[in-house]
This record gives sequence, C-alpha cells and structure tokens, in this order.
Amino acid sequence: METAHRALGNCGQVFRYAIATGRAERDLSADLRGALPPAKGEHFAAVTEPKQVAEILRAIDGYAGSLIVRCALRMAPLVFVRPGELRKAEWADINFDTAEWRYIVTKTDSQHIVPLSRQALEILEEFNL
Repeated sequence: METAHRALGNCGQVFRYAIATGRAERDLSADLRGALPPAKGEHFAAVTEPKQVAEILRAIDGYAGSLIVRCALRMAPLVFVRPGELRKAEWADINFDTAEWRYIVTKTDSQHIVPLSRQALEILEEFNL
C-alpha cells in the first residue's frame, strides 16, 4: 500500500511540473486522493534476547564475503549508527588519535560524535591497509 501512495505522490509531482511548463491544464492525480486506504506502518522486529544477539554476532564473525561488507557488518554493532551513515562514512571524518568519528547526520543536519572502541579502530585499520 505504501508503494501505491508513493506512486500517487510521484504522479502528482509530474502533473504539477506539466502544469508549470504548460503541458497539462490540471492535476488528474488529485481525483484519486482519498481513494487509497491509509497505509499502515509496520514495526520492525528487534532482537532483545541475549542468546539471539550472540547468534547474530557469531554469524557476522563467520561471514566470508567481501572485505567491505565484512568490515561494515562488524562495525555496525560497535557504533550504533544508521546503516546509511555507516555506508557514507569518509576517512576524513575519522580521527585515529582521539578515537572519534565526527560527521554531520543527514537526517537532522547536526554534528554527531561517535567514540570508537579499540575493536572498531582495529576494523578500520584492517580495511584501510
């Protein structure tokens, strides 16, 4: 249902652009507003049992894929940042001397300081070789 709402919104943008450029006289997607039932948000399952967390950490440790994915999987539980923030991390933002990763959070446009543990620094050094 979320996809249908997104598609309707995209159609509205196209029609507004068409009106602005003289290619259409009105937004036909406006006639469909209210026709779609509201999309229900779903909560994502979270692992809270210590035994399940241990299983996940062992699975990550045993992952034999590419170096970049292996490093990212091992870093994620150490830094607790959004996956997109970790994916967009830049070397210029990481200070090995102070063991900090400073970056601007894309969602809030505010500075974020992530302290880096010894293990996180070891992963970064392994990747940076």
